[in-house]
Parts: sequence; C-alpha cells; structure tokens
Amino acid sequence: MSIHRITISSLSVSIGLLLAVPALAQYGGGSMGGSMGGSTTSSGSNGVYTAPKGGYSSSTAIAIGTGAAAGVTLGYLALRSHRTIVGCIEPSRDGVKLLNEKDQNTYALVAANVALNPGDRVALRGKKSKDDSGKPTFEVSKLVKDYGACAQ
Repeated sequence: MSIHRITISSLSVSIGLLLAVPALAQYGGGSMGGSMGGSTTSSGSNGVYTAPKGGYSSSTAIAIGTGAAAGVTLGYLALRSHRTIVGCIEPSRDGVKLLNEKDQNTYALVAANVALNPGDRVALRGKKSKDDSGKPTFEVSKLVKDYGACAQ
C-alpha cells in the first residue's frame, strides 16, 4: 500500500471522527465515579446514565448520520481508482497503444489533452475501461513521467 493511500485513509478516518465528536458531546454519558459504594455525583445521580425526560430529538440521529455519510463520501472520493500504468507506446491502426509492463496487457490509449509519442516508455495516470468491442482501453488523464526511448 502506498504512502499516499495510507495518508488519505488516515485523513478520511480523522475527518469522520472529527465530525462525530459534536454529536457524541450531546450525550452526557453518566460518570462511573471512583468508588463502588453507590456514591452520588454533584447532579444527584448514582453514576447511572439517564436519558433526558423528553428523549432525544431526531436531529441528533440526523447529525450522526450526516457525519458518518460525510466521512464515507470523503473516503470514497479520496480512494477511487485512478491507476498508473507504465509501458512503451506503440503505433497502431487506431492511434496509439501501450503494453503495460505489470500485467502484460495491451491498452488502446485515449488521450485527449496529453501528447504521446510512439517509441517512448512512459508512466500514465488514468482509468482502465473497455471499448464497444470489448478491447481494453486506457483513458489518459496525466503523463506522470517520460522515461525516454524504449529499450528494443
């Protein structure tokens, strides 16, 4: 697991917990006290939690649910897959293709705003998909690194 994913995961969990703290602060959660003799606290309770007289309003549940949903959404957005592939760009009938060094698959490259030169070994960031005929394609969003000419 890369350091980037670990950082993003930690940040997502931290934000989720941070959003949940205000909701938890609403619950007094009766103190257990330091002695076993049934001593009372300054509020007159025996260290046992008692719910408010009218119960909790639905806004408490909504706040907790909203905080949890926000944390999950941020985690998903941070970790959704934008893959990086490395390989040599080769000319083809339909444009250019890349042989991925890791999985040995050949991908037709869809690069709208990225200039790709056949014969170069590159690292590309983007999204794997398939075209209408079922052939693997790679939608390039960024040229991560150009390693120069491919070794023949």
